[in-house]
Amino acid sequence: MEQQPEFLLQGQWSPAHTELLPPHYQPWLLEAGSLTALLRLHCQHFALEVVTERQSILPPEWQQQWQQQHALCREVILYCDHQPVVYAQSWLPATTIAQLQYLAALGQQPLGDVIFQHPSLQRGPIEVAYWPELELPRLGLQHGLWGRRSVFSLLQQPLLVQEVFLPGVKDL
Repeated sequence: MEQQPEFLLQGQWSPAHTELLPPHYQPWLLEAGSLTALLRLHCQHFALEVVTERQSILPPEWQQQWQQQHALCREVILYCDHQPVVYAQSWLPATTIAQLQYLAALGQQPLGDVIFQHPSLQRGPIEVAYWPELELPRLGLQHGLWGRRSVFSLLQQPLLVQEVFLPGVKDL
């Protein structure tokens, strides 16, 4: 059954401009390749925790842009050396899932491990946001967080990936 997501990652998203970003966060926010691969380079033990994965109603902005209402919403926490470093939320519209069904059955496999292997992958512009405080599922209230989002296209099918960098990323 499709329902409103429990948590919408909303923010004042703007194009990523290097001069506006804290230097420590720039490599993370501006990485055009796989964030999962970059994280693995910075830790000995990488892990992924699936927070939720369910059919949801797309946020209004994306309903309008993609001309559809339903999507698979997947929320995960990425860990480096047992420290949470990234909260990620991805939205895979129903038409994308219909064309790329394997994306609905990733389990503990990171989405980045799959999409960055696909020859048709295209990434839209990276947008960034800052939250003075943000209540995240399973992680509670967090302060001073930077995040990014991009729309990807696989076989001309869109998906949205939003990533919030947790305080633990400063230690990497």
